[in-house]
Amino acid sequence: MMNPQLQDKSQLLIPTAIPASGQSPFISRRRGRVQPKVRSDKQRRGVTTVEFALVSPIIFMIFLAAIELTRLNFLKHTAANAAYEGARTAIVPGGTPAEAQLEAQRILTQVGAGNGVTVNVVDNADRIVVTVNLPVDQNSWGVGRFTHGLTVSQSCALTKENL
Repeated sequence: MMNPQLQDKSQLLIPTAIPASGQSPFISRRRGRVQPKVRSDKQRRGVTTVEFALVSPIIFMIFLAAIELTRLNFLKHTAANAAYEGARTAIVPGGTPAEAQLEAQRILTQVGAGNGVTVNVVDNADRIVVTVNLPVDQNSWGVGRFTHGLTVSQSCALTKENL
């Protein structure tokens, strides 16, 4: 049911310019009350489409950037975990650097981040250092040109266990 005060639309004001009195052009005063002005559908036609066309590329860009940054963070933590697990494999008695390298590559491949990865194992007398270098552009879900040449590098150094 329509508001009886708004049935007579001839009393509503549609401003063409902001009045000098400083009153808002979107409010009419009628019978001592402040009432919002009613705009016709003809005045609002197409505004929603234009607003969506202007705002949607920015919203989609922010959404896709959030996905890429999440993937980058995931790759960083996966590389750190692979380096730790590889070092852990090599520090036990009987562990070899080759086993450490295979374990690190297995973990990276398991999560889909094994493309172009290099695993370096340095075996000192009392320490094992495993370094994982992971190229982001080869392991990204999105457009690789934004991460071209970016490499995530994580290392882990553990002391060998002795019997």
